[in-house]
Amino acid sequence: MILMTRAGVICLLLAVLFGFAGGVHPVFDSLSLLRLPLSVLCLMILVFPMGMRLRLMMAATVMLGAGTSVPLFFGTQGTGDLRIYSKNMWFGNKQLEALEDDIRTSGAEVVALQEVSYANRAMLVALRDIYPYQHSCSFSGWSGIAVISRTPILQTRCSDRRSLAAAQIDHKQGPVWVASVHLSWPFPYSNATSARAASDVLQTLDGPVVMGGDFNIFPWAQSVQSMQNAATLQVAQPVRPTFDLRGVPLLLDHVHAPGGGKVTYRGLHGSDHIGVLADVSLRR
Repeated sequence: MILMTRAGVICLLLAVLFGFAGGVHPVFDSLSLLRLPLSVLCLMILVFPMGMRLRLMMAATVMLGAGTSVPLFFGTQGTGDLRIYSKNMWFGNKQLEALEDDIRTSGAEVVALQEVSYANRAMLVALRDIYPYQHSCSFSGWSGIAVISRTPILQTRCSDRRSLAAAQIDHKQGPVWVASVHLSWPFPYSNATSARAASDVLQTLDGPVVMGGDFNIFPWAQSVQSMQNAATLQVAQPVRPTFDLRGVPLLLDHVHAPGGGKVTYRGLHGSDHIGVLADVSLRR
């Protein structure tokens, strides 16, 4: 019985640690989705009798797992150099007027949109009076990605597969790249592949970059970290669940900037994702 208990504890420790190995194989990035609940479980198990060596290993695992996730729920930083609204519209959205009104009242200088479809792109046309500069990458009839801006767009990029649409806008502090992101679901789907396609584009962008969108994975996953590293970014905080998967709250939508930022969250407005409004810092 003791051996079985010890084996179970070790398996739990390994499950947390393997969640940091997303760069080795995408399956470990999927495991990182459980980093926080597994860390809480490790903490609960610490109250039971066990050897000192195993207790120290368990405590270190709790600190590692919780230390790389829990602070994202509380911290805020940034100077508010730019306000960005990010939203997965949902390709079948039937409440476009409500979403349009929410974007108009947000005060955002630039908007990153995902799932721009044949059915909902009329909203982009309706917003041309305040966001006249628009860049869209169409990957299928339902999965377009767009950046719309109050100020002129100087350059544009599209990834070679569905992952990213980037536009360099004329900002008061100088040109800024804004990337709208929509990655695939985690392994066994192609989140890692679409993240690499996005990173390939991000590495070519000269100057400050702000990215926001539906990453379909949590901000501490290796696929997202690789994109952050490609453009030297940090996530705006606090992070919150933005998608409900049959009662399970998921942290799928976030914004990243050179100096992070402060986030508030908007309503669904006909989508299955809530909106993310962030005041971000362009200075590292």
